Amino acid sequence: MSSTPASLVLFGIAVAAYTLAVVAFVLHLAFRKRVLGDIGMALVLVGWPLHFASIFTRALEAGHWPLGNMYEYSTGIAFVVVTLSVILMLRARMRLIGLPAMIVTVALMGVAYMLYVPPGQLVPALHSYWLTIHVTSMATSSAVLSFSFFFGMAYLARRWADNRLLAVAPAAVAASVSSGGVATMTMGGGGGSGGGFSSGGARRPVAAWVQRALPRAGMLDGWSYRFVMIGFPIWTFGVICGAIWGEHAWGRYWGWDPKETFAFITWVIFAIYLHARVTYGWKEKRAAIITVFGFAAILFTLYAVNLWIAGLHSYARA
Repeated sequence: MSSTPASLVLFGIAVAAYTLAVVAFVLHLAFRKRVLGDIGMALVLVGWPLHFASIFTRALEAGHWPLGNMYEYSTGIAFVVVTLSVILMLRARMRLIGLPAMIVTVALMGVAYMLYVPPGQLVPALHSYWLTIHVTSMATSSAVLSFSFFFGMAYLARRWADNRLLAVAPAAVAASVSSGGVATMTMGGGGGSGGGFSSGGARRPVAAWVQRALPRAGMLDGWSYRFVMIGFPIWTFGVICGAIWGEHAWGRYWGWDPKETFAFITWVIFAIYLHARVTYGWKEKRAAIITVFGFAAILFTLYAVNLWIAGLHSYARA
């Protein structure tokens, strides 16, 4: 009976540390205790070197750059996500970015475990130095662009909270005037004044909690934009390298293989984001919505195309 590879043991310990970090960050978000955020960050800092050691030992066990199949690719993307979150938590003091980052990391590593294959040789098509250049670029850009989605969703949450509290304040004034015996119009637009106020009042604690938990909306929108500005050129570089590798391996630069097609679709989505933002001033809400489509396209390109759509890149599943 063969023993469990060291890389998989380290992988499991790292996942355990990240999972506990998710719990700590959730508690930090709920109770706003700094020590809980510090515990979450400490758990991430424990898991990060173990995660790196898992990837490094996997490379030694397999004898090649550890991005040759879906298990290796998923854990590689997760590692970049963790690395970026550590930088943000330490340099920008963003404890809360650890929550979405660790949720996505645990999900990616969970999928990686389900797609696990023992260390082995690469298929002939992957015996190229372009594996290191192209696949590393795509994995890195996937992780970087994911942060544009994280900050975009945080922006939408903060925007909702700000608008909710602004809407509740006039309703409260209207209700107080109405209680003095003066007929007034309310936010609800009909019926009694209490109906519109009670509905807004029920949501006010949640909105106030979100407003306290998250930075201002403009800052979140700016961070989302920064990560698109970083990730988009890397994705572009990865696609170009893939085309060059395709010419070496298959005799053509582009053949509209499913993987190529959806990588291009993802590129178009983020190109639209940048073009609309710079040219037409599409910021904040509209920009955040585009990052949702971009993140969905990244996941579809990563998993759906490789696992369920037959193509020249189907070897990546094993």
